[in-house]
Order: sequence, then structure tokens, then C-alpha cells
Amino acid sequence: MSLFIRKFVALSVVAALAVVPALSRAERVAKVVPDYTVFLDPPTGFVFVKLPTGWKFVGKVDAKEAAHVPAGVVTALLYGEDGPDEAIGTALTDAR
Repeated sequence: MSLFIRKFVALSVVAALAVVPALSRAERVAKVVPDYTVFLDPPTGFVFVKLPTGWKFVGKVDAKEAAHVPAGVVTALLYGEDGPDEAIGTALTDAR
């Protein structure tokens, strides 16, 4: 085998191995939320609104206010291991 072919094969193997970690079996975990959805992060009390240009921080609520979240406010944006939380799906549907 010529030196050129050996280098080409070696570089091809290295390139293939570099791509392997990028291929993931991870499932999609982020929810697709409609624009103008209100999100409350329970641990911090931070409130965000999803605008067409992205998420916008709009303020902070204290723990007392966070305990009484109005209908339609989303408090989780990730799926659990068992799939989407039904309460969250209902909140997203009610918000529309």
C-alpha cells in the first residue's frame, strides 16, 4: 500500500471515530412551547415569557406567590423519564 493510501485510511478512521460521540441516543427532552407562554422556575421564583424572539425575564415572585400559580403558567419545560407530564400539557393547552 502506498503512503498516501495509508494516510487517507488513517485519517478516515480518525474522522469516523470523531463523529461517533456526536451520534447520540438521547431523546428530545425540551418541550416546544407556544409564544407568550409564561414559565415560572419554582426553585428560584424567576418568571419568563416566551416571545417570538426568545425567552424574556420579566420578574421574580416570592415563595408564597409561587405556591399559588395561576392556571396556564408552566413550571417545567423538560420531560421526565416517563414522558410529558399531563398537568404541564394541560397548562399549555389552557394557555392557548
